[in-house]
Amino acid sequence: MNPPRVPVVEHHRLTLGGQLGLGGQGTVHEVANRRINRAAGGGWDVVYKEYAAAVLPSLQPDALLARAELVGELNAADAAWLCEKTAWPAAVVQRQGKTCGFLMRAVPDRFRFDFRTLHGTGSTRRLATMEYLLNDDAYVAGVGLTVSTRDRLAVLGDLAATLSRLHRLGITVGDLSPKNLLFSTSPQAECFLIDADAMRLRGTTVLPQAETPDWQVPDGEEKATGAGDVYKLALLAVRLIARDQTAADPDVLSAVAPALADLARCSLDTDRKRRPTPALWAEHLAAAVATASTVPAAAPTTAGPGTGPVLQTGRGPGSPRPGGPTATATAPAAATSGSTARARGWSALAASVAVVVVAIAGVATTHSGHSGSGSAAAATSATAEPAPEDTGFTDPADPDADPADPGLPDPDDTGDPDPAEPPASDTPEDPPTPDDPVADAEVGSCFYDRGTSGHADLEATDCTDGAFKVVDIFRGTTDLDACDDVDDNDESVSSSRNDRVLCLSYQSSGGTAYHADQGDCVYGTPGGSWGTVSCGTGNFKVLAAYRGTGDHTKCTSWPHYNEWKTFTVSHDSGLDVLLCLSMNYPDDAGYATQRECLLKSGSGGQATFTNVGSCAASNVVVTGRTSRYRAASFCGNDGWTTWEPTDYPALAYTVCWRST
Repeated sequence: MNPPRVPVVEHHRLTLGGQLGLGGQGTVHEVANRRINRAAGGGWDVVYKEYAAAVLPSLQPDALLARAELVGELNAADAAWLCEKTAWPAAVVQRQGKTCGFLMRAVPDRFRFDFRTLHGTGSTRRLATMEYLLNDDAYVAGVGLTVSTRDRLAVLGDLAATLSRLHRLGITVGDLSPKNLLFSTSPQAECFLIDADAMRLRGTTVLPQAETPDWQVPDGEEKATGAGDVYKLALLAVRLIARDQTAADPDVLSAVAPALADLARCSLDTDRKRRPTPALWAEHLAAAVATASTVPAAAPTTAGPGTGPVLQTGRGPGSPRPGGPTATATAPAAATSGSTARARGWSALAASVAVVVVAIAGVATTHSGHSGSGSAAAATSATAEPAPEDTGFTDPADPDADPADPGLPDPDDTGDPDPAEPPASDTPEDPPTPDDPVADAEVGSCFYDRGTSGHADLEATDCTDGAFKVVDIFRGTTDLDACDDVDDNDESVSSSRNDRVLCLSYQSSGGTAYHADQGDCVYGTPGGSWGTVSCGTGNFKVLAAYRGTGDHTKCTSWPHYNEWKTFTVSHDSGLDVLLCLSMNYPDDAGYATQRECLLKSGSGGQATFTNVGSCAASNVVVTGRTSRYRAASFCGNDGWTTWEPTDYPALAYTVCWRST
């Protein structure tokens, strides 16, 4: 078998064309006599990046060569994907045996657009960097781009999926910023990553890691990690939706999907261990895309009243149709004099998301467990042939200049109009109709909903399991969104005859934990009823609350996840709830991993272990971990600490430690 060809090319064998870009690290040139990936319709155009003399002393040639060799080491599917999504180095270029640059695929044409000047004097072909999208819709349309909110979310979703796969391959982006990200919306929304030589591969870098101003990870955090990529993905999400270059408030995403705002909040946590994965971002963005606007600028919508008691329904944090139990109940007949419509105050697959602090200090123990501790004695030649199938990219035409000064707002733009204010809650009602459940409803009333999707059919009943309880009423409006901020709202029902909206809360037989949100603490025995409780050792913190699903595989991406709880509604899966849970262990030993540094305080059974974030400030290191309780023999001559929750023995642990 012939050894794989080393992707190295001598500079004198290249026929260079015009200069395409000039930046701090070097210059990018056209290459006239090379193509790569011959299997792809004759191959892809190649460009050459030559490093500036000033950066060569810091260059790691072996790290660059490892990148050029990577494609040949990957399986065919991963290799093809990497070359389609990034400007990955295809071959190292040398002068007399010394590395001076590399070859890469030229940017595919779908990631360019015809840029129009705001003065209308003509157009030029430019790279579609995401910088352009950090501006208001008027500016974006003015320069020749037509991009909707759905497009923005879909591009973000593709980027999140791309980061997830890169991380699985041992690649982190590091300098994730709009200048290094290209986008396309046709034929599909997707991204393309440039400056791939700056990425980190299996912990190695070609040049010292750098960050774009306003796109840095928090002070003191290591650069170019997977958690850092997630931090910058969250910043990009906020700024793309805000149409702003420096925005950092996750609340702007609430207008698109509340779950995205929660996810961004978690991703911007200064503790990188608490940040979610890019895969979770991809999942939530895919759900948000399905309902996002397809026009460049959102317009307010209004709805006029109908002729009957239009009972519309909207759900809280979940999904489609409501319903009542299938058993027959004796109750007054539902109103029939007019149509009813419904919507749920939560969208299917949306999640109420938060990463939680696992170390619990100074709180009462609410559920029992067993604990203990112990201690032991101290413890090839250059050719003119193209490199193997690979990709590459040219730097932007002017990487040091902002595209058409996108930071300047269009003076003609006055912003989107504010939605109409809802009428005051004390607007007089029409006289109630006899036997009209909506007109007669009060806060605390309960109903079964016998209706179909989108149309409610309320039947008064006692407040029992399977019923909906009225938790708030808005008068003088039929806007289903009025219930959006009402606690425990699962369904909103509006009546045009009565000009009012009822906010309804489903009464689950599974207990009050059915309505638990991010950061709440809950507890119940296996197979028993679950309730919300004060946070304490031995109960569970809610990492994520998914509505409209019972698929517990959604929990696996969350840090410190170790239990799930579902509440199913047999007649209506849209009301199902899934809680992803994290056991509240006595201290940080509960989630400690091998080689993690901890600060041990106290001794014997009173010892506590805290992760203080620094090995220098710690006094023990974890040497092993098992899920068995009191497994002292597992630790050998090392010290150990152990704990077991009474009702969930599978979540027990023995952690071994050694003094540093």
